[in-house]
Amino acid sequence: MTSTPAEFSPGPGTWHLDPLHSSLIFVAHYLRFGRVQGTFGQAEGQVRVAEDPARSSVSVAIDATSVNTGVNARDAHLRSPDFLDVRQHPQIRFTSTGLEQTRRHDSFRLRGDLEIRGRQVPVSLSSEWVGDAPDLGSPDDTHGHYFSATTRISLSDFGVGDGGSTPWGGRVVGDTVDIVLEVRLQNQDPAPFLKQIGHTP
Repeated sequence: MTSTPAEFSPGPGTWHLDPLHSSLIFVAHYLRFGRVQGTFGQAEGQVRVAEDPARSSVSVAIDATSVNTGVNARDAHLRSPDFLDVRQHPQIRFTSTGLEQTRRHDSFRLRGDLEIRGRQVPVSLSSEWVGDAPDLGSPDDTHGHYFSATTRISLSDFGVGDGGSTPWGGRVVGDTVDIVLEVRLQNQDPAPFLKQIGHTP
């Protein structure tokens, strides 16, 4: 396992997921040819950066009830036992197992276990450091790093339903789902500010 270069890695310590400026996006296939895009609006996570960045760890918990595709009835169905079953499994979790640099100095592969509906499945995310900048509201004490990541999962691996068959063949929801992450990490815990503005589950 190869260390990531210090010039694009956040410094050693604990960095926090900023849910206000992060996008957790999924794109699913609908009725074979259509695509439906959705997001999860509530999440918390920490990245613990080690002196050797390759030994860093990532843990993220997503509130499954915060799924949003822009259609209330569809979102309610996604929360039901037919799909995410949020009553029994209110969180989606990711825990890293390894970090490997690719040939580009600003990109790496993040490996870990993704848990949906209580099932853990190994996944690999193609990840890239995008840039860093001070916080707009408190630039003197808060700094952020921006990352992009993508992966593809199969719903059947997690026991997530596909909505059943259609009269003309195929399933309502395709098995393959693309995941696109645009993430901001910051050195300050965002929880107090999120509570102040009412951004809580």
